[in-house]
Amino acid sequence: MAIDESELKEVLKILRQERSDNRQYEVKAATNGFPKSVAKTLCAFANMPGGGTIILGVEERLGFAVTGVYDAKICQQTLVNYAQREYSVPILVDISLSSVNEKYVVFAIVHEVRKALKPVRYKKTGTSFIRQYDSDFELSAIEERLFESNEGIYRSDEEAVPNTSISDLNKLLTGGYIANRKHYSAVLAGISDEEVLLRTGVLLHTGELSTAGLLALGVYPQQHFPNFSIKASVRKKERAAETVRAVNVTSFDGPIPVILENAVRWVSSNTDEYTMDFPDGNVGRVGEYPAITCRELIANALVHRDLSQVAMIETISLIIEDERLILSNPGGLFGISVRELGRSASRTRNTRLAEICQYVPAERNANIIEKLGSGIPKIFAEQDRYGFKRPWFIDGEIYFTAIQRKGSTVKMKDGRPPRARNASLIMSVLSKTALSRSEIEKQTSLTKAQVRYALSNLIAMNQVVRIGKERDSSCTYMIVDEEK
Repeated sequence: MAIDESELKEVLKILRQERSDNRQYEVKAATNGFPKSVAKTLCAFANMPGGGTIILGVEERLGFAVTGVYDAKICQQTLVNYAQREYSVPILVDISLSSVNEKYVVFAIVHEVRKALKPVRYKKTGTSFIRQYDSDFELSAIEERLFESNEGIYRSDEEAVPNTSISDLNKLLTGGYIANRKHYSAVLAGISDEEVLLRTGVLLHTGELSTAGLLALGVYPQQHFPNFSIKASVRKKERAAETVRAVNVTSFDGPIPVILENAVRWVSSNTDEYTMDFPDGNVGRVGEYPAITCRELIANALVHRDLSQVAMIETISLIIEDERLILSNPGGLFGISVRELGRSASRTRNTRLAEICQYVPAERNANIIEKLGSGIPKIFAEQDRYGFKRPWFIDGEIYFTAIQRKGSTVKMKDGRPPRARNASLIMSVLSKTALSRSEIEKQTSLTKAQVRYALSNLIAMNQVVRIGKERDSSCTYMIVDEEK
């Protein structure tokens, strides 16, 4: 079985643009024999939601040049033997072969193993690996316990916090919360304030606060959960020395609404603003990372992070680099995949916390979250309005990471090119699946010329990639999920 040469070239094009491997693809040189590093990459992809793809016969250090494999048949056999025999459970791998300039490349799609069998271990060393960005990392003892905590039904946010009481609640936040609950419920409007807290899971019958109640409304939740915080830093690359320097390192604590607002302000104070010509004809200013996007991403990290005992050892990480913002929290996605984010009904491991946060007031009379599942669509709408690339989401099984590239494709005062008028419509239909140009025309009711122009514009902005030759009937277009 052989993959299409044009498909391989498009994958390599994306990797060259990113200048490294990514969460989904790992290339390895194999001209002088089977690379030993395949062992941990196979293990890492098998442990990851959605698996990943290994490409043998490509040299990253030569700009992702196709250098070929030492022996196509033996290389494929060795890969299959590794996957079937060298791990705690057999790993399913779909292998195909392609050639570029008469040099063979082995293309291996590694399938994720079932959750009950994770983490997969490499028998030779007894170790497990996980994929983060473009590298494979050995799991620590704590991370292995995080895999175990990812199974079953979650009730961590409903557990009692010992040695707490109603006196540990922030009076201002709690007053606003009770007022909101009574405003939206005729039943709750007719009972006492304390009973509202009891009936909505903030206060338990023992007189103690629930974990959700303390985190959302407590005076200082870190008294009981020291690592429920955000660790933030700015990392600027010193190009001459090729090192990374972390500056303005800080942390944010307090209840969720306080952490949220302080973190959003911190991002704004450490980034620039653009003066932009918007598609509606108005001129305005917007940050490198728009405020609504930052707020929703940070709120999601706080509300949906893993609250199990082992996960509470970890903090949320917020990093601003030269070209991107990276936000990572303990706990992978729950009951939904990355592709379904913003498109399907959302589920959360912290049902009680999410419900409480819908009524907890924050700044500007806004609640922490409006309703479950509304955050990602709101982010997408803002990104499309300002012409920003949508965030790149990574479900790392025990971590969830959102990466936002800075800058916009909308025409700015510095003369950057505008986004095509019909680009958003085409992005919308491509968000479901890859389509041919004729299928795009049919689903959007746009003319052939309009579709051709918009696709050229999106390809130039690296938001859409063409799979196959343009004139072939099998040629399709798909959205590029960029990691970097």
